[in-house]
Amino acid sequence: MAIGSRQAAVYFMQCIIPTIIAAASDHSAQCCGALLSALPGQVFYSNTTAYDDRVSAIWSLTAALHPWCFVLPYDTNDTSIVIKTLVANQCPFGIRGGGHAHFADSNSIHEGVTIDFGYMNITTYDEDNKSASITPGASWQSVYETLQPHGVTVTGARDGGVGTAGFITGGGNSFHSTSHGWACDNIKNFEVVLGNGTVINANTDVNKDLWQALKGGSGNFGLVTRFDMYTIEFPDASNPNIWGGFAQYDLSATKDLIASYVDFTEKNYLDENSSTSLFWIYSHPTRSLTLQVAMDNTLNIPYPPAYDRYFSTPGLTNTSLSSAPMSEITAKNDAGQPAGRQNIWVTTTCRNDPRIIAYAAERHGALIANILASQVTNNSGLMSLFAAFPITQAMIAHGTANGGNAMNLEEKSGGGNGVVFGASLAIDGEENAALAYPIMRQWVGEVDAYAASLGVNWDWQFLNYAHGAFQEPITNYATDMIRAASLKYDPDQVFQRLRRTGFKIPAVA
Repeated sequence: MAIGSRQAAVYFMQCIIPTIIAAASDHSAQCCGALLSALPGQVFYSNTTAYDDRVSAIWSLTAALHPWCFVLPYDTNDTSIVIKTLVANQCPFGIRGGGHAHFADSNSIHEGVTIDFGYMNITTYDEDNKSASITPGASWQSVYETLQPHGVTVTGARDGGVGTAGFITGGGNSFHSTSHGWACDNIKNFEVVLGNGTVINANTDVNKDLWQALKGGSGNFGLVTRFDMYTIEFPDASNPNIWGGFAQYDLSATKDLIASYVDFTEKNYLDENSSTSLFWIYSHPTRSLTLQVAMDNTLNIPYPPAYDRYFSTPGLTNTSLSSAPMSEITAKNDAGQPAGRQNIWVTTTCRNDPRIIAYAAERHGALIANILASQVTNNSGLMSLFAAFPITQAMIAHGTANGGNAMNLEEKSGGGNGVVFGASLAIDGEENAALAYPIMRQWVGEVDAYAASLGVNWDWQFLNYAHGAFQEPITNYATDMIRAASLKYDPDQVFQRLRRTGFKIPAVA
């Protein structure tokens, strides 16, 4: 006798759902229990202070999910034990390096175990080999502060609180990008724990294909437990300063500053030690939209000629430009991105063209400062930033010269210079974030469509800035290279089947 829809619903609620919950509970107990047996004292369950501390250590509330448990390896051997235990019990897992990603399922998960590298946050300097060894739980601030007394630095993030691991394996844009290439292009060696627990090195001499694929291919191959990076010497080891900061302009200067930015990008090869970016910043607490230009010279040269056109533009209102230790500048930059808020980031990349930059800035102002600002609560604390960063042929050439990477910019750039757009939004309250998400998605959709109509869309998304819910940056990276390395070094596809965080390799059509 057929049962009615109401009876079916009751049966589902009373019988099926409890069975599913019980099975999930049994699996969580199995996975976390196995880890606890293997690494006592390094596994933390919910409703404990240590667990809560690990959740709160994640920078973005949007990403601060609550796993079955956290496991924190102390070293490479522990990491091997962790992955072998997870695979043996078929446990879904997430990976947290520095914990600075912004979207849900970027560095922690609900249904599974989070591998948290918070205990592996050490940086050492090898003076003889001119290299720094960095573990995956380190922040760039700690890296800079460790290396600074030695008079050296590395191609890390401009904001000190950003984590090292995701930044490097996603590409990594730094103060030194034009002079030295992406962060990933400056990796001498990766130490990697594979899905079967084997520990290998990947460099130009051994496992070269993995070394190349990890430079942009993200967490698709194994758990990187050490990054050996080439170091960069400051011109004066006793004075590890760079020159830089921000110049703020009246919004009426927008057209002229965009023209200056485009010109700077085209001529950046003439001064590879100077970098720039444009920022339009909306602050809901002050109901203000401001325009800033970032300028930084890594040789600590004040006001180099590369910035002359900026300074000849009317509308300059104030600056924070100065010579200071690089670690001090990165700490100040990080203070502008406080932890503990809901965050949404989106990105796209286009040819270096003033029309698309102007359009992207105008749409950001219209959608955020006008539409979203009228919808959120007064205490939302809404802050949104639209930024334009150059991608120059000089940056791309370093990648080729340093052995190749997985970012595919040689093809996507078509031999020209480009601009990465990054729109980020920080807000308080899940209900306000829910209002903001479709607007941010609308912004990037409109920019992509207009760029395509102009013939300037590169159809390339920078992984470090992309949103995991709807953007797929690896689709336009060197997918064949990445997939081949995944199949070779992860034949059981552990990091496609069981890993739940970050960006995965797209399925073959």
